[in-house]
Parts: sequence; C-alpha cells; structure tokens
Amino acid sequence: MATTASLQAVGSSLSFTAVSTQSLPKTSSSLSVPFPRVCLKTNFFGVSHALRRSSVCGSKVRPSSSAAIVRGSLHDKAENLFSHHNNDEEQVMALFEFNEGDKGSPFLVKNNKTSQVPCIGDLVPYSNKVYDSTGKKYLGRSAGLCVEVLHDSASGGDLFETTTSHYVGDYGHLSCQGLYLTYADSEMAIAGGSGIFRGARNWVHCHNIEGPLKLIYTYHIKGIAKLPAELAQPPLHVDEVKKVLVQANKA
Repeated sequence: MATTASLQAVGSSLSFTAVSTQSLPKTSSSLSVPFPRVCLKTNFFGVSHALRRSSVCGSKVRPSSSAAIVRGSLHDKAENLFSHHNNDEEQVMALFEFNEGDKGSPFLVKNNKTSQVPCIGDLVPYSNKVYDSTGKKYLGRSAGLCVEVLHDSASGGDLFETTTSHYVGDYGHLSCQGLYLTYADSEMAIAGGSGIFRGARNWVHCHNIEGPLKLIYTYHIKGIAKLPAELAQPPLHVDEVKKVLVQANKA
C-alpha cells in the first residue's frame, strides 16, 4: 500500500504540455523529423526538469541559418567524428616484433614477491624491435605494458591485458589493446594511431613465433588512406619467418 501511495504522489507531480503545430514556422525547404515534440515537466524534490524533443511528426522545421545540418545516420556521424579518413576498405599490414635482448626488456615487476609463479597484477613493461613483413627491414620499436590476469599452469603460459604501440619511423604509430596469450594466438582491438595511421580502427591478430619474444602482428586496418607499398606487403609464412630467424642468428 505504501508503494501505491508513493506512485500516486509521483504521478500527481507530473504535468504534460501539448505543443501546437501552428506555432512552428512553415517553409518549403526544411527537414522532416519523425518523432513528436513533447514537453515533459517534472517536479521531484523541488527540482524542475523539462525534456523536449525537436519536432512534430510530419511537420516541416526550418533549419537555423547559423547551424549546419549534418546528414546521415548516427553511425555515419560517429565514424566521421572519429575517423581521419573515411575509408571502409580493409587493408592488411604485418609487422614483426623481435626481442633481441637489448634495452633491458622485458622487465618483470612482481605484485606478490613471495609467489614463485606469475600472479594477477604482475606488470611487464617492454620494448622490442619492429621489422617489416619480410622480417628484414628495421622500421622502429614497440612499447607496451602487460598486466598479468591469469597464469595457465597446464601450459605454463600467461594471459595478460596488454596495451601495445608500434612506432614505424616517419609513418607514425599504431596502438592496440586487449588480451594477449603467451601460449596461443590473440586478437586485439586497434585503439588508434598517429601520422598516416591517424583514425585507424578495426582489429589485429597476434601470432607467437617463439613465445612472447618473437611475434607477428597482422593489422586489419580501416579508416586510413592507402598504405605505402612497403607496409602493405603480405606477411611471410611462419616457416619462412623461422628460416629468416635462423639465418639472422647464424650471422
């Protein structure tokens, strides 16, 4: 009964005001908006609110001369807002990331120093060398941070929440974020980029060649201009990559 009385009290505080269509300006060059204009006034705890919708169904509303009308669906507007280059064509770019034992990377920061195995909260900051899709041409470096989420005792591997950036010289950089597994392939989201990668979106596939120390990142990119030829080359087959690594180690 108390609940019913409360609802009746709230209902009595609501008032609806009908808006006449005759008060709206009439024009031939205008924009139709398919939902009605409603003014809802509420008074809860002495606070007044008014929620208004923009037009009357089927009526014509003159756009303000000082306001630009953005046409298209909400999805299109969002893409235009966050995309530097409105290109929905998917482009593939592969980068090789090799840890060559320099720069003191990777570095383990233990969350629980008494634990002999990796545990949740352990941090692994790192920086590796980045090569083109052939694994031969040096392009720049990676920089990232892994946060331990789960240690897989069966495989001896780990699952990390990872943020990674690949810096490829004057071209700019690409960043990705998501779950990274040391014992299996991973897929992450492209978080954005700079330079020619400004506005990049979509996803990236990460393949472990040798644990977390040698990897192939295959970016599936949308939202940017056409990639330069040297970056758009398809990646080598994993077996060919291993041959390249063997030759490099012999050298």
